[in-house]
Amino acid sequence: MIYIILAIAALLTSTLSAIIGMGGGILLLAAMFTFMDHAQAIPSHAAVQIASNGTRILAFLKNVDWRALGSFATGVLPGAVLGGLLLWLVGQPGKSEPYLKMIVGVYVLLATYLPTPKVRRKVRTLWDFTLLGLVAGTAALTVGAIGPLIAPIFARHDYVKERLIATKATCQMLTHILKIPFFIFVRDLSVEDLGLLTLVMVCMVIPGTLLGRRIVRHVTPDHFRFLYTVALTLAGAKVLIYDGILNAVGAI
Repeated sequence: MIYIILAIAALLTSTLSAIIGMGGGILLLAAMFTFMDHAQAIPSHAAVQIASNGTRILAFLKNVDWRALGSFATGVLPGAVLGGLLLWLVGQPGKSEPYLKMIVGVYVLLATYLPTPKVRRKVRTLWDFTLLGLVAGTAALTVGAIGPLIAPIFARHDYVKERLIATKATCQMLTHILKIPFFIFVRDLSVEDLGLLTLVMVCMVIPGTLLGRRIVRHVTPDHFRFLYTVALTLAGAKVLIYDGILNAVGAI
């Protein structure tokens, strides 16, 4: 039954991500947390998302903004080292995790609705994505799904449809690739531990992405912006209230 539930979840969430560029990863991780602990779910989720994002990149390769990716990579590599060090120092996420997720939720909502500053686009692109990569690389190992964390920056730079989906997928894939070696060396993860369940989910995200690619062609830019804003609002509220506030209250 677990295999069936998570296979369907992988199919549906990858379709969603291919349509609006986000939402699928965090929803899939929420489903995986129902059946798996943190040490199992995060690397397994990373493997699935590598396949999901990789398929999206291939499907929308010509739309990738390589300059933005280069800026993001400049920050994400040292961020991942810092995140790995923090993971090694603190061990399993403890009582602080709900509060960290509250911060992420508030950030997502503020970044979605605050007015876009009237500054030069080139400067914003360089520094926004470099700083974003640093934060994303640090947070990826503990938070797991960083889609809501990085998504507002793309919206604030007027990325829409294929350009947003492709560029965001390349940034996310980079963070997911970095997770695996950290869990192998810091948490002594065995590759065999990823198991058959992960393979089943990997197989399901590929057709889900291809289905989403067919659907997104029929979505107008205005509808895309609306759906993206709705997805960000729901994701931010979910991370803030459900993952953050309610878990913090329950831990008291």
